[in-house]
Amino acid sequence: MYYDYRVVNEEVVDLPNGRLVFKRVSKDLLRITKDVNGYRASKVLNVGEDSTLSLRPLPPSGTSINVDYILIKFSEPITLIPKSSMTLEVKIPVDLGVYVGNSLVDSVPLSKVKYALYGPPDLGVLCRYVDHGVINTVSPKVLGSINMIVNSVLDTVLSVSRVVIPINGLITYLTYDGEIFFNVVEVRATDKNRIEVYTKDKPSVSREVKFKYRSSGKELTYVMMYGA
Repeated sequence: MYYDYRVVNEEVVDLPNGRLVFKRVSKDLLRITKDVNGYRASKVLNVGEDSTLSLRPLPPSGTSINVDYILIKFSEPITLIPKSSMTLEVKIPVDLGVYVGNSLVDSVPLSKVKYALYGPPDLGVLCRYVDHGVINTVSPKVLGSINMIVNSVLDTVLSVSRVVIPINGLITYLTYDGEIFFNVVEVRATDKNRIEVYTKDKPSVSREVKFKYRSSGKELTYVMMYGA
């Protein structure tokens, strides 16, 4: 799926949740048709016959709705004893990025797209939502790993059932074996009503990579003020 294409006539790419069709309209125009999750959409791009299309994994984001965060709901709450830390591997589905050269021209969800509001309606943030139900319905080939470090300085037991991560702080890595992983995410509990989430400029796995994608180019932070 994560290959390069030079479209002369038509190329059909089978996806776990549908298919992607590239059809040559003219020497300089290419139609991209997305048929995923029961929805069909197409658009025409200025892509010449000599141009190369590349399909690469991206962090999950909004489709018809623009969102800046992903909310990961754990199947069971994570419990930390006072003043302790733990490291866990979290898997989330990726989206598929369509590139012409180094330019991202389209993205395709590879899993069911859900949204959730974190916080109150007037102050909260809308997030791409991922939980156990979403993860269990997708192919392992479209899951990326996050090395998540959870730290607590509290004198009481901490229970964490969800984490909100800035999407633009995630870096996507694709290995030559087709493995996908992201950068390290650190979660710090400094107060019972304050959970700080940091995206770190460090890969979750030390592997040689074929592709690396980062949208913002910097580490980002989100402070969860409405419970974890």
